[in-house]
Amino acid sequence: MSQASHNQAINCTSSQQLTTDKNGGLRSCRFEDIYYTAEQGAEECEHVFLKGNNLQQRWQDSRATSNPFVMAETGFGTGLNFLACWDLWRKVHSEKTQNQAPKTLYFYTTELYPLTRAALEKSIAHYNPHPPLAEALFNQYPDPIGGEYLLSFDNDTQHPVKLIVLLGDATECLSRLEHYPTSHLINSDSSANSGLIVDAWLLDGYAPAKNPIMWQDALFTLIARHSADGTTVASFSVARQVCDQLRANSFVVNKTKGFKNKRDMLMAHFDSQQITEKTENVSHNRKRSRKNFSLSPCYYRYPPTPLLSNTQRSAIVIGAGIAGCTIAYKLAQRGWQVSLIDAEKTVAGAASGNARAVLYARTAQQRSQLADFHEAAFHYATRFYQALENSDLTKGLNGMLKLDEQLSDEMLALNPEAYSRQNVNAEQASQLSGITTHHNGIHYPESGWIDPLAICQSLTAHPNIRFFGKTKISALQHHKASWTVECESPRDKDKGNDEEKDTANNITADITIIATGQISHQFEKTSWLPLRSMRGQTTTLPATPTSSNLAMAVCQRGYITPADNGSHSIGATYAIKDDNPKVLTADHQINIDNLNIMLSDNSPWQNELEKQPVDNLEGRVGFRCVAPDYLPIVGPIPASEVFKLQFACLKKDAKQTPSQLASLESGLYVSTGYGSHGYTTAPLASEILLAQIEGSPMPIGDKLRQSIAPARFLVRQLIRGT
Repeated sequence: MSQASHNQAINCTSSQQLTTDKNGGLRSCRFEDIYYTAEQGAEECEHVFLKGNNLQQRWQDSRATSNPFVMAETGFGTGLNFLACWDLWRKVHSEKTQNQAPKTLYFYTTELYPLTRAALEKSIAHYNPHPPLAEALFNQYPDPIGGEYLLSFDNDTQHPVKLIVLLGDATECLSRLEHYPTSHLINSDSSANSGLIVDAWLLDGYAPAKNPIMWQDALFTLIARHSADGTTVASFSVARQVCDQLRANSFVVNKTKGFKNKRDMLMAHFDSQQITEKTENVSHNRKRSRKNFSLSPCYYRYPPTPLLSNTQRSAIVIGAGIAGCTIAYKLAQRGWQVSLIDAEKTVAGAASGNARAVLYARTAQQRSQLADFHEAAFHYATRFYQALENSDLTKGLNGMLKLDEQLSDEMLALNPEAYSRQNVNAEQASQLSGITTHHNGIHYPESGWIDPLAICQSLTAHPNIRFFGKTKISALQHHKASWTVECESPRDKDKGNDEEKDTANNITADITIIATGQISHQFEKTSWLPLRSMRGQTTTLPATPTSSNLAMAVCQRGYITPADNGSHSIGATYAIKDDNPKVLTADHQINIDNLNIMLSDNSPWQNELEKQPVDNLEGRVGFRCVAPDYLPIVGPIPASEVFKLQFACLKKDAKQTPSQLASLESGLYVSTGYGSHGYTTAPLASEILLAQIEGSPMPIGDKLRQSIAPARFLVRQLIRGT
């Protein structure tokens, strides 16, 4: 079965495909060319890309503003250009100026043949002009399995850097960036968000003669689409094809002295007045083309309002599970005052409050939006939790075994040096886990287990977060530029209960985020969301001397975590249309049966369980929230009835670009539908949600953002006529 170009497996560049030529240059066997001038890569990058885009002067001039700076690159290679830009960014902002506001560098990069981690390590060992930054990049560098990744370098909270890695053909990768093809027709207001605008382009990659597939006409059309007056371009290549295509897409092109012995390099800037005949024809044909239709207008997000630019910003987060806690934490870090409300007495009191949670990794047989989102989310989550200050929170992230699965031959052939997952046989699985199993499996060394309550407590300990426990919402009201929740607080609090410091009556804030799991459709504005509840029960199993040898989490039909405080956590059952909140003996037996299947008649608990009846075991029941497509539901809430009228045209013709932009419920957002993978997917989803709330650049490809947007269900209903 052929796959669409955006879902093809990633073809990596291994360490064996990097060689050193006679001049000491790092060479690609695939393209028979060097990555940079031998021992002068940093100087070459500075001359061509940093000075070619006048970055130092531009960054110095804009230090007092909080506007993000956006860069985009074709050809990540060894990451040298990114490291050079990051290094200059740090130097320019090292001296804090008066009234200097937080400012973020967004760096989007594409790569068709990404280096494996082993290849990146080899390139760093060969040439490393930025040692501390190269180490940080190496530590966050992903195994190139999915289509895109977010690498967030937030140690400098005043001037963080976000690297968005888009894997695949450059043209296809750039087509994933946020863009609303009709916004310029609908909104004459200059503040309207037309999508991602890049401030500076780095056109790298091998020359057109060596790599013609990258330098196609469509690439330059996309570069122009994401440019505006003031956008600059720099490239080592002055090939006629490159110059002509830039000019044909409204760029003013200049040639200047190249690096060292190279005669020329290219500098260009976008000029909206430079409308050529070809530009007009391309724009006209795009309007009429059905082949290149876009549904992006259905997923429009408002630009930031003046209110959200103020320092005193406030948010209400309804629901204190992992979804609510992660977005509350990210908002608080950005200076928001957050009111976190939950019906339970503590955070993680409902479905997010199991004794243990496994940071679940998976490897799909074929890439898809679901697979790519989960892969990006898993990679981000491992780094997110490790960055939390309390090391005890991540002591269980020492690996996970997924039994009875194997990586495909195709993936292993395209990524022979995969480090984030390896096939293991039954003997190796037994050695890794510390207990005997008869199953082959996949070892995920970066996965493992975490303590849900401890994680949520750590996230919500921020001074900008105020928690209101045992509080029910009786009404949610919108008043012009604010939201108010009417709360029902308990009348008689337990005296001396430190976990309940606050009570609430009415709370008003600029925005509201609904994160209440399977009851997120309890409010009028979200009643149309297609949510399903799935009952799950875990079992607490007493540890034995043998079972205490379990060294890591093991998954198959269910999961088991290593002994902690004298017991293991196993689970969990799945039951749709079951609202029984009681712990059931039958479900304990299901969990134990699944455990015995994993361990293949080698259960160290068999004798212990014969002494202790199953109905004496402890456990916990939770109700997971799932969507029909098993992806989370995260983003602004569309005004559903207006939305249906706006896009009624999709009922008759689903392959057209709508001529309107989606209307939203101002300041209302949702974060739900995580199923049993909330601790894996909520951190990245909250990063995406934060960008939508603040109107900042999307920290991932926009197609993935659309795949988890609430609007997707309304679009599907219209197209299917349901």
